[in-house]
Amino acid sequence: MRGLILALVLTLVGSQHLNYQPDFSENKVYTFNYETMLLSGLPEKGLARAGIRIKSKVEISGIEPKLCLIRIHSIEAAEYNGVWPTSSFSRSLKLTQALTGLLSIPVKFEYSNGHVGNIMAPDSVSDDGLNIYRGIMNVLELSIKKMQNSYSLQEAGIGGICNTTYAIQENKRANLVYVTKSKDLNSCEKKVQVVTGSAYTHPCKTCQERNKNSQATATYNYKIKYARSEAVIIQADVEEIHQFAPFNEITGGNAIVEARQRLALTDVQKQRAEVPPKEYQNRGSLQYQFGSELLQLPVHLFKIKDVESQIEESLQELVEVTSDQLPSDAPAKALKLLHLFRAANEENYESVWKQFSSRPAYRRHILDIIPAVASHRALRFLRHKMERQELTNWEVTQAVLVALHSSTPTQDVMDEATLIVKKHCPRSTSVLGKVCHLSYASLCHKQCSSSDSCSECLQLLHGFAGEALSKSSTEEISLALKALGNVGHPASIKHIKKFLPGYATGASDLPLRVHATAVMALKNIGLKDPKMVQAITLEIFLNHKIHPRIRMLAAVVLLETKPGLPIVMTLADAVLKEPSMQVASFIYSHLRALGRSTAPDLQVMASACRMAIRALSPKFDRSGYQFSKVFRFSIFKDFLMSGLAAKYLVLNNAGTLIPTVAMSQLRTHFLGRVADPWEVGITVEGLQEIFAKGYSPERDWETDYDFKKILKTLSDWKAFSSDKPFASGYLKMFGQELFFGGLDKNAIQNALQAWYGSDEKIPSLRRIISSLQSGVGRQWTKALLSSEIRRIVPTCTGFPTETSFYYSSITKVAGNVQAQITPSPKSDFRLTELLNANIRLRSKLSLSMAKEMTFVMGINTRTVQAGLEAHTKMNGRVPVNVVATIQMREKNVKIEMPPCKDETNIISIRSKTFAVTRNIGDLTASKMTAVLLPEAVPDIMKTSFNSDSASDETDNIRDRQSAADVSSGNLFSSGHSSSRKEPFVQSVCFNASTFGIQVCIEKKSVHAAFIKNVPLYYLVGEHALKVSFKPVYTEAPVEKIQVTIQAGDQAPTKMVRLVTFEDPETQASSRKEAIKKVKKILGDTDDQRTRKYRSSSSASSASGSAESTKSSPSSSDSDDRASQGGTQINLKTGQSKAKEKKFYPFGDSGSSSSSGSSSSSSSKSSSSGSSSDSSSSSSGSSSGRSSSKGSSSSSKGSSSSSKSSSSSSKSSSSNSKSSSSSSKSSSSSSSSSKASGIKHKAKKQSKTTSFPLTSAAEGERSVREQKPKTQSSSRSSSSESSGASHRHSKSDKRAETKHIKSQVNSGSGQDISTEWDIHLPKVYSLRFRSAHIHWHPDHKGSSSSSSSSSESGSSQRNSSSSSSSSSSSSSYHHGENSAHNSRRSKRRSFLGDVIPPGITIVAQAVRSDNRNQGYQATAYVRSDAAKVDVQLVVVQLAETNWKACADAVILPLKAQARLRWGKECRDYRIAAVATTGQLARKPAAQLKVQWEKLPSWIKKTSSVFMQYVPGAALVLGFSEIHQRNPSHEFVVRAAATSPRTIDTVIKAPEVTLYCQGFRLPFTLPLGPSSAYEARDITAWNLFPEIASQIAQEDQSTCEIRERDFKTFDRVSHSYSFNKSCNLVVVQDCTEHPKFIITTRKVDPQSFSREVHINTTSANITICPASNSSLLVACNEERVLSYSGGSEYEKDNVKIYKNGATVTVEVPALGLKKVTFDGVNLKVTVASWMRGKTCGVCGNNDREKANELLMPNHRLAHSCSAFVHSWVLLEETCSGGCKLQRSYVKLNRNPTIDGEESTCYSVDPVLKCIKDCTPIEKASVKVGFHCFPKETAVSLLEWQKSSDKKSAFEDVVESVDADIDCTCTGGCS
Repeated sequence: MRGLILALVLTLVGSQHLNYQPDFSENKVYTFNYETMLLSGLPEKGLARAGIRIKSKVEISGIEPKLCLIRIHSIEAAEYNGVWPTSSFSRSLKLTQALTGLLSIPVKFEYSNGHVGNIMAPDSVSDDGLNIYRGIMNVLELSIKKMQNSYSLQEAGIGGICNTTYAIQENKRANLVYVTKSKDLNSCEKKVQVVTGSAYTHPCKTCQERNKNSQATATYNYKIKYARSEAVIIQADVEEIHQFAPFNEITGGNAIVEARQRLALTDVQKQRAEVPPKEYQNRGSLQYQFGSELLQLPVHLFKIKDVESQIEESLQELVEVTSDQLPSDAPAKALKLLHLFRAANEENYESVWKQFSSRPAYRRHILDIIPAVASHRALRFLRHKMERQELTNWEVTQAVLVALHSSTPTQDVMDEATLIVKKHCPRSTSVLGKVCHLSYASLCHKQCSSSDSCSECLQLLHGFAGEALSKSSTEEISLALKALGNVGHPASIKHIKKFLPGYATGASDLPLRVHATAVMALKNIGLKDPKMVQAITLEIFLNHKIHPRIRMLAAVVLLETKPGLPIVMTLADAVLKEPSMQVASFIYSHLRALGRSTAPDLQVMASACRMAIRALSPKFDRSGYQFSKVFRFSIFKDFLMSGLAAKYLVLNNAGTLIPTVAMSQLRTHFLGRVADPWEVGITVEGLQEIFAKGYSPERDWETDYDFKKILKTLSDWKAFSSDKPFASGYLKMFGQELFFGGLDKNAIQNALQAWYGSDEKIPSLRRIISSLQSGVGRQWTKALLSSEIRRIVPTCTGFPTETSFYYSSITKVAGNVQAQITPSPKSDFRLTELLNANIRLRSKLSLSMAKEMTFVMGINTRTVQAGLEAHTKMNGRVPVNVVATIQMREKNVKIEMPPCKDETNIISIRSKTFAVTRNIGDLTASKMTAVLLPEAVPDIMKTSFNSDSASDETDNIRDRQSAADVSSGNLFSSGHSSSRKEPFVQSVCFNASTFGIQVCIEKKSVHAAFIKNVPLYYLVGEHALKVSFKPVYTEAPVEKIQVTIQAGDQAPTKMVRLVTFEDPETQASSRKEAIKKVKKILGDTDDQRTRKYRSSSSASSASGSAESTKSSPSSSDSDDRASQGGTQINLKTGQSKAKEKKFYPFGDSGSSSSSGSSSSSSSKSSSSGSSSDSSSSSSGSSSGRSSSKGSSSSSKGSSSSSKSSSSSSKSSSSNSKSSSSSSKSSSSSSSSSKASGIKHKAKKQSKTTSFPLTSAAEGERSVREQKPKTQSSSRSSSSESSGASHRHSKSDKRAETKHIKSQVNSGSGQDISTEWDIHLPKVYSLRFRSAHIHWHPDHKGSSSSSSSSSESGSSQRNSSSSSSSSSSSSSYHHGENSAHNSRRSKRRSFLGDVIPPGITIVAQAVRSDNRNQGYQATAYVRSDAAKVDVQLVVVQLAETNWKACADAVILPLKAQARLRWGKECRDYRIAAVATTGQLARKPAAQLKVQWEKLPSWIKKTSSVFMQYVPGAALVLGFSEIHQRNPSHEFVVRAAATSPRTIDTVIKAPEVTLYCQGFRLPFTLPLGPSSAYEARDITAWNLFPEIASQIAQEDQSTCEIRERDFKTFDRVSHSYSFNKSCNLVVVQDCTEHPKFIITTRKVDPQSFSREVHINTTSANITICPASNSSLLVACNEERVLSYSGGSEYEKDNVKIYKNGATVTVEVPALGLKKVTFDGVNLKVTVASWMRGKTCGVCGNNDREKANELLMPNHRLAHSCSAFVHSWVLLEETCSGGCKLQRSYVKLNRNPTIDGEESTCYSVDPVLKCIKDCTPIEKASVKVGFHCFPKETAVSLLEWQKSSDKKSAFEDVVESVDADIDCTCTGGCS
C-alpha cells in the first residue's frame, strides 16, 4: 500500500513539473520556417491590392540562461501588385538584397517564461531591421496560466500593452497544447503610434463612440509540444487586420491592411550558436521603435547619395517647371525637395543658401520649403539668417508663420522657437510681432496638448501679458491675450482674469476691445477646462453692469463649452429678466439655432436649448435686424459620419444700422474629430459717423460754447464711453488666430484724405501712379505644404502601416500692367481727377495653380513602400490679356483681347486610386496598378444576351460599341463628334464661333460602387473634370476681339448696323394656301355637337400664330352669332383686314409681339387680353361666345394654328380649373378639334394656356373697338372694361349654376369642387387683386372697376365667386389691358424709329478680311412722369434676321418685361409682369413669368434646377403642396401681414410652395400710403424711395409736448416740468458733446416756452413774441425777421419757417431736424447718434428698459425723478430757477437686517434754495442707503461723503420734491 501511495505522489509531482511555457534551451539551435505577408487594399474581390511577402529561415538559440540569439537568413522577398485574388506574388531580387543587408547581424534578446525582455543589438543594426526582428519575437510572447483554460490579461507586445484573451486546449495523448490568443489593438496602454498634423483638431467623443474610424485586432494560434523538461512552439499562425473607415464603418465602406505571420519549427540541433564579436547595446524592449518612417515621405522613395547636389538639382528642376505654366507634377517636385531638405543638415542649408540666395526665383523656393521641413535645424537656420539680417521683414514673417505652425514641438524645436521670439520678434504690434507671438503660442498649444510640461513657453507669454498691463498698452495687451487664447491652457486663466471686468480692480478702466479679447481668449481653454470657463463666463453674463457686447461674447464662449441643462436654463431665465433687448435677442436666436443642430457631440446641449426655447417667449424672435442675432446652418450625415456647420454672429450696439461685431465660423466633423477650419471676425466702431459726415480735417473741440460749465449743474454727469472710429478684424484657422489688425481714426482719415485731398502728402500714391505709367512687371510664386496628417502604427510583422494625407500646392502669379493717363497727372493731382481723365490700361496677367492631394494607406519605410495611394491633382490657369481704353468724359470704354489660338485648360481635376509597390533596391521596377480597371466595370447597356446558337452574331454586337452607347448617360447635347471615343467620358462644348472660341467641359468617372454601393467605393477609381477654351476655325482668321461700350449722346455713332424689323405681312401671300386648307378641314368636320362653339375654336386656330390679332366684338349675343356658323366669315375678315395692318415688332405694352410659336394668341375670344392671363380658346371669357376675328398671317401656316387651338382647348378640359363657362366650352371645342383630325402637338403649351376667368361677366361686355394689336399666347383674353363691375353679382349667380353643369358636361375628373375652396384658408388658395391704376388719360380709373369685376375675391364673397375659379390658379387679371390698350398699341412701336439709342455695345471679332462679325446691342429709354419705356435689341453684325429683343415698361405700381429672340425676335419668348395689389386685403405684390417655346437646353437646365428647389425651400421654412399649375407659368406672390413679416406663395408648374410669416430684415413702409401721387410714379425713384424709407426708419424722433413726452425709443410718459428752470431735452452725451437742446417755460400762466439749441458751431434761441409768433436768434443775432426772408443758412446751420413752425437743421453735428411751434418741440437725430444721446429724450438705443437713465447712468425709479435729474439749475436765482439739489433723510426708521436704521437718499432731490419756501411739490421715488441707527452718520456728512456714488440701495421710498418756490430777500 505504501508503495502505491509513493507511486501516486511521484506521479503527481512529476505532472506538476510539466512545462507549458515555451523556452529555448542552452546549446540548442531551433530552426523555423518563417513567412510573413502584408497586403493593403479594399476587401472586395476584383480590386487591386499591393503588399509584400517575406520568406526566410529563423534560427533561435539559447546562449545563456534566459538569453537567446536570433538570426535570420535565406531571405526571399516578393511583391504583390494586382487584382485580388487572381494575381500572384512576384519575387523581387533587389528587395531580397536590401532586406538581407538589414538583417545580416543576429540580435540577442532576453526570454524567460514566454516573455521577451530587453533586446540587444550592435549600433550598426538599423531601427527598421530591429523592428523586423521584433515582429518575430512578438510571436514568442506568451502568458500561459497552468490552472486556467480561458482568461484575459494585459499583455505586452510590439504595439504596446494590450487587452488579450487566451483560450487553451490540451491534447494529453500527443503532449500538445493549442493556444489561441486574441488581441484588441484599439485599447492599449502605452500604445505605440505616431499621429502628426491633427493638433489643431479635437476629438468628438460621441462620434468615436458611435463609429470607429480606425480599428485593429490580431489573432494568434499556437501549437506547443511539451515534455517534462521543456515546451517548444511547433507552429504559430498570426493574423492581424487594420481597418480604416473614413465614413460610417457600416454603411460607408472601409479599406484594410492585412498582416499574416507563420512560424513553423523544422529542426532542433544540439550545438552552440556563434555570437558575432560585436559590441551589443541595449536597444529597448519588445515595443516598436520608430525610425526612418518618420522622415520618409510616402510616394517619394529614392536613394539619397549626395544630398546637397540632389537638392541643387531638384531646386533647379522646380524653378524650371514653375517658370512658365505650372505642370500638374509641380507640387510633387516641391515635396521631393522637402524630403531632401529633411534629410540634409545645416551645412547643406548654408551651402545651398550661399549659392542661390541672390537669385529671386530660387530664394523664394528655399524660403518656402525650409520652414516646411519643420525641424529644429530649419528653425536654427532661419534664426541665423535673422541675426545676420539676410531676410526682409516680409520674408521673416512668412517663414516664421509656416515654420512654427508646421513644427512638432520637441524640446529642441521649443528652444529654438523661444530664442526666435525673445531675440527677433518685436514686442511692438508690427505685422512680424503679431505673427511671431501668435505662431509661437500655437506651437506652445501643440506642446501642451502632447506633453504635460509646457511651463517654459507659458511663462514667456504670461510675462509678456504682465508687461503689457504695466505699460497700459492696449495693442500689446490685445496681442498678449490673443496669444494666451491660442495656447488655450487652463494655467492662463488667472492671468486673463486681470483683464476681465468684475474680476480685477483696474480691469473696468480698460477699453472695451480689451475686455472683448480677454473673454474670447477663454474659448480654447474651455475645451480643456469647461467647468472653470463656464463659471467665469456665466458670472460675466449675469452681471448687468458689464457692457452688453462683453456679456454676449461671454455667452458665446459659454455655449462653446457645451454646458448642460442647468446652465442653459439659467441663461434662459436670465433672458426673461434681461433689460437689454440686444442681449435677449442674441441669446434667444443662439439657443434656437443650437437647438436645431444634429451633430452627435451637440445632442445633449441641443436638447437643453430646445427646452430653454420653450421657456422663453417668442416675442424675442420678433426683434428686427437692428438687434443682435446668431444665424447657424448645420448638416450632419450619419452614413458619412461627417458634418458641416456654419455660424454667423451679429452683435449690434445701440441698434445701429452697421453691426458692431460680425463673426463667421465654419466647423467640420470628420474622422471622429472636430475642426474649425475658418473663423473671421470684424469689429466696427464709430464708422457710421465718419461715413455720414465724409472727410473733414480734424478740428479743435474747444468752441465758443462751454458745455462743461452746463454739465456741472447736472448731478454727477458722466459721458458715455466714446466709440473712437475704429475697424479691426481677425482671422483664425483651425482655432488658432493667425493674424489680426485694425484701422484707427488716423488711418481712416488718411484714406479719406487720399481720395478727397491732393497726393502731395501721400508720396506712396504718387509712386504707384508713376510706376503704373512706366509699367509694372511682377512674378510671384508660393509653394506650400498645407497639410501633412500622418498616423503610423506597427503591425505584428515589424513593418509599420501608415495612413496619411498630404495637401501641397504651388501658386504663381505673373504679369505686367502699364497705364497711360491723359492728361498726365500734375504735382497737385487728386484721385478724383481720374474721373475726367482718359486711361489706357494694358495688362497681361496669368494666375496658375497646381494642387495635389495624396492619401496613402500601407507600408512606408526607407526600404519598401506598398499600399494604396489616391492622388488628386488640380490645375488651374486664368490668363488675362486685355487692353482697355477708358474715356470717362466721353462715356466710352473699349476693350481689346487677342483671339483664342491654342487650347487652354482653365481648370483640370484628376483623381485616381492606385495599388503601389516600390523598393529602394530597384526603383525602376516600381509598379502602380489602378485599383479599379475600367474594363472591370460592367455596363449592362453594352452587353448583349448570349445564346449558344448565335455566338458569332453576339460577338459582333458586343464589338459594336458606339460612342452613343457609352455616353448614353450624357446630359449634354451640344457639339459632339460622332467618332469613337474613350469609354466613361462625357463631354460637351459650347460654341461661340462668332468669336472663334468654344468652351468645352469634359467629365470622366469610373468608380467601384457597382461592387458595393457605399461612399468610399464611389471615390475609388478614376475621376476627371476638365474645362478648356478651344479655338474654332473660321474661313478668315480672327485677329482680335473688341468690345466697345458707348453711352450718352455719342451712342448712335458707334452703331455698326442699323436696326430694322422685317414686316411679316410681306410673307402673307405665301400663306393663303395654308389658310384655305384649314377652312376645308374645318368645313368637312361639321359635327352637330360642336357646331355651337366651332366658330371660336376655328377662328382661334386660324389666328393661331398670327403676328397681330384683332379684338373680336364680344357681347352677350355673340353666342347666337357664333352658332350660325360664321367661321368662314371670320376667316375672311381676318384675311382682308390683314392687309391693312402695319407691323409693330414690340406690340403694345400689355401684350407681347407675335413670337410665331404655335400657341400664340389662340382664341383671343374676348380679346384685348390681359397681360397676366394666358389665352386659350376655351378659357376665353363667356364660354366661347365671342367669335374671334383674327388675321391669318401665321408664319407656321394654318395647320399649326389649328393645332394650337385644339391643344389649348383640350388642355382646359383636362386641366379644368376654369370657370363654368370655360369648362363647358373646353369640352366641346376639344371634341371639335379632335374631330378635325389634327394631332395635338402642343400639349405642353396647352397647360399654360388654360387660364380661367373669375366671373363670367367679363365675357358679356363688349369691346367695341377693333384695333390691330400683337399679342402672344400667354396673355389671356380677359377683356375687362370699365363698365363691367355693375353686372358683377348677376354674373356670379350664373357662374355658380354653370359650374355645376360644367362638372357634368366636361367629364373632367380633375375638376376640384368649389365647395372645398371655402374651407381652405391657406395662403396659397387666396386670390391676388391688382391695384394697378391706368395712367392713360382716356381711361382714368378703369382699372378699379375691371379689377373688381375680375377679382371677385373669395375672401369677401360667397361660394359663387369662388366657384368661378376652383383652384389656386385662380384668375390673375390685373385690368391693365382694357380696351384702351388696344388703341394705344399703335403708338407702342420700336423706339429706335423715334429716338436714338442711349447706349450701344458692340462685341466684334475683327477678321483679316474685314467682314463684320459679332453682336451689337442698342438700348432705348423713354421716360416721363408716369411711365418708363425701355427696349434693348441685340443683332448680329452680319446681315441676318436673327435678333434678340428685351423690352420693359414701368408704370405706377406695375412693371412688365419680355425677352424674345430668334428670327426677327419671334422664335422664343419669356415674359414677366410685376404688379402690386392685395391678397386677402393685405398689401401684396406679384411677379408672374410666362413663356412659350423655349430652347431644349433651358428646359433641361430648369428641370435639373427644379429637382433641388423643394429641398432648398424646406430648409428656408417653406411648405409644399402638390397642385397642377399651368405648365408654362411661374408665379411669386408676397403679401405683407405685418411691417416685418410677409406671406409668400410660389407657384411653379409642378409644385406650389408657401411660407407664412416669413421674416424680413427691415420694416415695410406700410400704413395708409399717400396714394399713388404723381411723384411716386416714376421708376427712377423706386429704389431711392426704399433706401430713404430704411434710412428714415433708422432716424429717431423725440417729442416734448405740454403734458407728456415721447422718447427716441418711442416710449411715452405723462409728465411735464413746466416751471422756469431749463430742462435738458436732448444732448450729445459723448466725451466731446456737439449739441445740447434745453427748454424752459416763459410764462407760468401760458403754455408758451422757449428753446435753446446750443451747438459747437452756433447758439440758437427760439422764443415767443408778444404777437404769438416766434423770434429766432442765432449767436445772439436776430434772424428770420418779419421783413426778411424765411430761411437762414450759415456754417452747416439751416433755419427756416413754415407757417408758425420754426425748423433748425445742423446735420453735420447729428441734428437732422428740430421743429418748434411755440408749444410742441420735436427733435430728430441722425442714425449715427444712436446710443450717444441723453436727456429727457433718452439714449436712443432701441432699448425700452433703460429709458429712465439719469445723468449719473443710474436708472430712475419714477418718471418724475428722471425728469428732475435733467433739470439745469442756476448758480443765482436771478434767472428765475429757484431750486437746488439736496440729499434727504428718510422720515421713518425702517428695520434692515433686524436693526432699526437711519436712511439717506442715494440721489439728490430738488429743493428750494435758501430763503425760499415751496409753493408746489411733486412726489418722486428715490433709493435710500441705510445705516444702523446707533452708528449712522449725519446728513451733512453723507452729503460730503464720496461713498454715496457706489452706495447700495436698501429701500426705495416716495418723497416730496419742490418744483416751485416763492422767495424773500434777494430772490423775490
